Amino acid sequence: MSEINKTIMIPFVCPECKNSLHSVNLSLHCDKCDRNYPIIDEIPDFISGDFQTKSTPIFKMARKADLLSSFYESKYWYQLSLKLAGASTNTIENLTKFHSETLKNINGSILDVACGTATYSRRIVSSSKNVYGIDISMGMLKKGMSYIKRAHISDVYLSRASVDKLPFVNAVFDGAICSGSLHLFPDTVLSLKEIARTMKVGAPLSVQTFIAGTTIVNRMLKKQSWVHNFTIDELQQYLSEAGFEGFRWKLDGPIVIFFSAYKSS
Repeated sequence: MSEINKTIMIPFVCPECKNSLHSVNLSLHCDKCDRNYPIIDEIPDFISGDFQTKSTPIFKMARKADLLSSFYESKYWYQLSLKLAGASTNTIENLTKFHSETLKNINGSILDVACGTATYSRRIVSSSKNVYGIDISMGMLKKGMSYIKRAHISDVYLSRASVDKLPFVNAVFDGAICSGSLHLFPDTVLSLKEIARTMKVGAPLSVQTFIAGTTIVNRMLKKQSWVHNFTIDELQQYLSEAGFEGFRWKLDGPIVIFFSAYKSS
């Protein structure tokens, strides 16, 4: 297996205009649109300063995620929620296996969308893969950074960004994962299109999410009007509209779905 040159990082760009950025006083600055993005605890923040004051569902979710970060990877969240969903794959290690299998032949850079506490970024990174994790929750990212430092992991790069405005140029990633969050994005097709934009042709996408059903988890999700309960046909349609093909899927229990696809030409 050939190794990538770990000294070469993918540069961040302005998520608004995709212009290159330069460092100014612990921040990244875009000369083209005169935006400034602070670096907080080594994490570039590409979400505007008024983010915290907004009251839309996605911003409320980010604040809840901040509070969740301390026990996000514990048995009281991951394992419990998946057990309630009827899944047999209810540990982080087993969930990682699916993503690792999808990406097993990939050498290069992986995008981890809605990475949370870098749960999968930390487990997928290797001598042949570096990982760029993005999330809207700074609390999650800070916790993830603490895990990364504690384990002395290199080549995992975290940033605070929204999935509909990724801070990367076109066709730069060799693969992407999105685990446990696709159903939370306000516009599924727009989000998938933006992910596809940053991926190379033929790059695989690995996803775990939930589909429609009658479990306790479904009833909990339905209380949030902005959460999607996908059908399999919908997922296939959305992926096609976003520029993916080769949709392959499997169910784990009644509502947990794992699927993969790859960026079409």
